[in-house]
Amino acid sequence: MIKENIVSLVDGFTVELNPKVRHKLKSIPLDKKNNVYITYLPDATENDILETVDFVSKQELTPITHLPARTMKDLDHVSDFLKELRNRTDSKKILVIGGGGNQNGSVSSSLEILECGLLKDNDFEEIGIAGHPEGSPDIDQNTVNEFLNKKYELSKDKNLNLELVTQFFFNAEPFIKWCKFLDNLNITLPVRVGFPGPASFKTLLNFGIMSGVGNSLSFLKKNSSKVTDLLTKTSNDEMFIELANFSKEQSSFKNFHCFPFGGFEKTCHWLNALQNGDFTMENDKIVLHNKIF
Repeated sequence: MIKENIVSLVDGFTVELNPKVRHKLKSIPLDKKNNVYITYLPDATENDILETVDFVSKQELTPITHLPARTMKDLDHVSDFLKELRNRTDSKKILVIGGGGNQNGSVSSSLEILECGLLKDNDFEEIGIAGHPEGSPDIDQNTVNEFLNKKYELSKDKNLNLELVTQFFFNAEPFIKWCKFLDNLNITLPVRVGFPGPASFKTLLNFGIMSGVGNSLSFLKKNSSKVTDLLTKTSNDEMFIELANFSKEQSSFKNFHCFPFGGFEKTCHWLNALQNGDFTMENDKIVLHNKIF
């Protein structure tokens, strides 16, 4: 059952692509059912994002572009950006987030973009929003919870098709508690878990520090020897198994998103192998038929 649960969770996975990495790629080794999130970090230019949307679309894959609220100058800028996206892709999917870095203009939160109607005007119907199982380094927890409640109420009032896409973490326990917390609040939005792909301990630690993933980062440090061993082989298999099994218990948690910290192309091949069931389980570890990492 463990293998079946893993395949079921990973099926239809999504993966993240940084525009800086796109220049190193000739193609993307993914099935058409697997969508590609395109990051929009504070140091990126809008042209970088749009060129990456073009690249993903030409691979006959569906791009899901990050729309960081605090990067936008105003709602006119949001409108222009959405029109540029629509000129390049038929994708109806987008991820609306607060974004990192300093606020560049009058737009202060993702809620403002959800409320203004521009997504519907530009035919973006499937909207991802950020989920923070361990809180956010930029916003206090009460504010995070308040905004999540407002987004959920807005989704009901305006019939928005929202999905929670979470930050990555290194320990399943905070995520499981967070899902149960959502249940207690009667927030029934679907959840797409953010999972760190195979990478070295040093790489994971660096990304964890930059992202501020809280208790999970402390877990990684305390269990460094154990986690390093797992990650140098495939991934954090113990956490993977725990999440896969939990997905069978939790009605809202069914989808999987991967952060390719160990390299985009290799991570795609790793995900494909899991999705296709090209692995065996040996002593609660995932052993691929063909080694990738």
